[in-house]
Amino acid sequence: MVTADQLNRIVDHSDLPAWQAGDIGASARLSDGRLAWVFDDTLRKDSYQPQLVANSILITSGNCAAQLMSSEDGPVIPDASQQEVLWPTSVAVLRDDPQVAKGTDVLVVPCARTVRGDSGGTLDFTFYGTSAAVFTVQPGGVPLLEEVYEVTPDSPNEHQIQWGQATTVHSPWFYVYGTRAKGDQLGRELYVARVPVDDPRDRSRWGFWNGHQWQPNPDKASPVIGSDPGVSQTLSVHVDHDTYVVTSKRGGDLGDFVYTWDSPHPTGPWHPNQALEAPAGFDTGLYQYAPLAHPEIPVAPGHLLVSVSRNAADLDVILQDPDKGRPLFAEVADPVN
Repeated sequence: MVTADQLNRIVDHSDLPAWQAGDIGASARLSDGRLAWVFDDTLRKDSYQPQLVANSILITSGNCAAQLMSSEDGPVIPDASQQEVLWPTSVAVLRDDPQVAKGTDVLVVPCARTVRGDSGGTLDFTFYGTSAAVFTVQPGGVPLLEEVYEVTPDSPNEHQIQWGQATTVHSPWFYVYGTRAKGDQLGRELYVARVPVDDPRDRSRWGFWNGHQWQPNPDKASPVIGSDPGVSQTLSVHVDHDTYVVTSKRGGDLGDFVYTWDSPHPTGPWHPNQALEAPAGFDTGLYQYAPLAHPEIPVAPGHLLVSVSRNAADLDVILQDPDKGRPLFAEVADPVN
């Protein structure tokens, strides 16, 4: 058992050369007990070029952390094209996959195919579609990238459902959640699809919740949480004792409070719980956004560990002080206990 304060001290004092700061930080526990962490834009020491890469993966065990590196010292999930980078949005571990050696985990990392804008600002980007990176991990071994495949095709439509913004496994289903902007509302709608856990790549087996049943047409999907007040673009969903828990900003990424929502079903109805104050920071230029739960890390009874991503409007601020771009951990009331 650890505390959020202990984790924050570890993060504050970390000095990994290829991980000085990083967005998101979704986590999952491997079968051998280690934790896999996936990050979006990752700042590295200036001895690495480029100094900023679109993604990174850390493997941790206790206080020890190992950095996954590519052979070219670039992002561990290669860019989709010269224009599109891949930003991890969530991570899930599939166990006992009959297509891999016994005891080997399959690590599925949904990614947002993203085009950066010309302004260079940290909020200047466009989502185009979802891809998924698949790694295999043997006990005590290094994650090996097996493939990256397209989940949804390229589209500049800013109101499309962005699938893969959260994922969770609850046998026999792999649940994929998506968020969508609606009009000029700040909060986003939340959607859910499911696919048998034995082959989530087979799109013909996906079912999309339409408000009444699972059906095969993504265009007929209905939101399970509406946009007023809505959720963040990226969030987390986990299952604890057959209860589904959403962790997100309430009111979108501009919201000032982290909430949890709980339900006995992956589709809701959802019961909201105010959990933590986390000012968005758009008045200061120091952002707090994309809270994620980490239920696989035990904290005090009745508590749930969450992290909040941090960034700055001016990248130079993070270059000068990487700590301002590292996740901040906190403990909130666990809605299941």
